[in-house]
Amino acid sequence: MIKTTKDGRTIRTGKDYTEFRGLVWTTQGGHCAKCARFTFLSHPLEWDSSFHNHHKNGRGGGKRDDTLEACTGLCGKCHREEHGQQ
Repeated sequence: MIKTTKDGRTIRTGKDYTEFRGLVWTTQGGHCAKCARFTFLSHPLEWDSSFHNHHKNGRGGGKRDDTLEACTGLCGKCHREEHGQQ
């Protein structure tokens, strides 16, 4: 499902979010935007080579926006580093 909020943000869920994740991956040629590692959509999320959508402004507190302008794709390693989990 795709929902547009009153302030113009786009929220995707389910199949639509999965398709969006693939679009971000394809747009970046399958590479991490930070370290350029090749990533895989099918790898488990805890693997360094997995692909993650990173929301530049975060997802919580009414900031989530599932658009190409608001998201970038990172490998699992860089995504964990961005969130202080490495």
